[in-house]
Amino acid sequence: MEKITVSDQKLLTDITEFGWHVVKVMEEGENPRFAYSVGLYDSFGHPEIIMVGLKFDLLHLLINNIGEEIRNGKQYTPGKFYAEILDDFNCLMLKMEKKYYSDYMGYANWYYKRQNKDFPVLQCIYPTVKGIYPWEKDWPNEIKNLQPILGNIK
Repeated sequence: MEKITVSDQKLLTDITEFGWHVVKVMEEGENPRFAYSVGLYDSFGHPEIIMVGLKFDLLHLLINNIGEEIRNGKQYTPGKFYAEILDDFNCLMLKMEKKYYSDYMGYANWYYKRQNKDFPVLQCIYPTVKGIYPWEKDWPNEIKNLQPILGNIK
């Protein structure tokens, strides 16, 4: 029998009550902080969402806002830019490659493994205040590790 911790129970309760849970992960060494959803795929058939590099309060707010949009029927598509996620900035939804799941999607892996389910993830990528994206040559060197790209930019 699997032992369920208090954190596990909170995640399961949030998914049941709200449709998703937001997991926040502290920065470690060169790796920036990030947050991701767990439950969007199970509850709404929509890929989970991950965002990297912003402050935790903002990450949590943005993922919850995206979750509310999804609950209301919005579908985010990989490779498309969205202006309404972060005021005045176009955010790109990028399909996350499975090779990054073990490093970034720990609790989601645990949740879906319990159901023998595979799940997709979209990384929401935002630009600098000057509108520069992490794959562009003008991306500032001082924040080069702030937003790793977890999928293929075509």
